[in-house]
Amino acid sequence: LQSKIPTANFIPVATEVVTVQDIPVSQSAATTTSLAQHLTNATTQEVCQWLARHGISKASLDILQHEDIDGIFLFEEPFDEIKSVLKEEGMSAGQISRIRHVIEKAKKEGSLL
Repeated sequence: LQSKIPTANFIPVATEVVTVQDIPVSQSAATTTSLAQHLTNATTQEVCQWLARHGISKASLDILQHEDIDGIFLFEEPFDEIKSVLKEEGMSAGQISRIRHVIEKAKKEGSLL
């Protein structure tokens, strides 16, 4: 195109397009940071809604609400600390394991989907 319009200055730009909930999004450092910030900024209610979609029991969700477990706690604290708190509150090992699995998946994907 630049050879056909010699006075134009074109700078080639390459981007990678990824899909998040069927919405095309250009992935960049800013987008990745934004998604990571979304994870840590999730409220206790958002965390509980997200975990409910992944099969976490009502009893376990009640524990999370009682302890005000939010995105900062789930995505910034080491999992051993999370496990310790949840176990102290009486959450079953199976539910803790399921929560660990969905946390790891969300960290990889950068989203609470």
